[in-house]
Amino acid sequence: MSREKVLCGKGEIIQVAVGIVDREGMEAVSIRRIAKELGVSSMTIYNYVENLQDVKKYVLISGFDRMYSRIFEALNASPGVGGSAGVCRAVALEVFRFADKNRGMFTYMYSDGRLLFHQDAEVRPFYDFFAKFIKRGRRSRDEWMANERCFRLFETLVFTMADQHCTGVKSQTEDEFLEYVDFYLDHCMPGKK
Repeated sequence: MSREKVLCGKGEIIQVAVGIVDREGMEAVSIRRIAKELGVSSMTIYNYVENLQDVKKYVLISGFDRMYSRIFEALNASPGVGGSAGVCRAVALEVFRFADKNRGMFTYMYSDGRLLFHQDAEVRPFYDFFAKFIKRGRRSRDEWMANERCFRLFETLVFTMADQHCTGVKSQTEDEFLEYVDFYLDHCMPGKK
């Protein structure tokens, strides 16, 4: 009897699961499928993860890590982006680009993944991104409180439109997406009336 292949760790399992999600969506992920792609038995996978829920949670975290990395890279590459509206536009564009290139992952992040793990202590900080991001910016607490609804509505607009694009409910180009973003920023954001 031959020895079982040794894996490098949980990261290798998560990386394979992320690849499956990117190609086929979360529905295609199973312990058996991951084991097959890694060339190991299903039991070997359980040496590294507790169950499929464990894998799903870390796939979700990986998706957020990838999306937020893109956002921060874009913001760092564009030091001229100023003010809340400029930052919101840059973030919205990167969310849309991530969603467009990672449809399976984005759909999972904002549907089943959110339902399964929204209250999980490791995952909870990833949701309500705009609120946390703007609060940490140069806005005072009073300014944030006065404009909270505007930022929350903007976040809902961005993520809903990106999700609709991913799922085919309303596919759109980047320019079409930005028309809605710019309209909101020009007409609905504080200080624009």
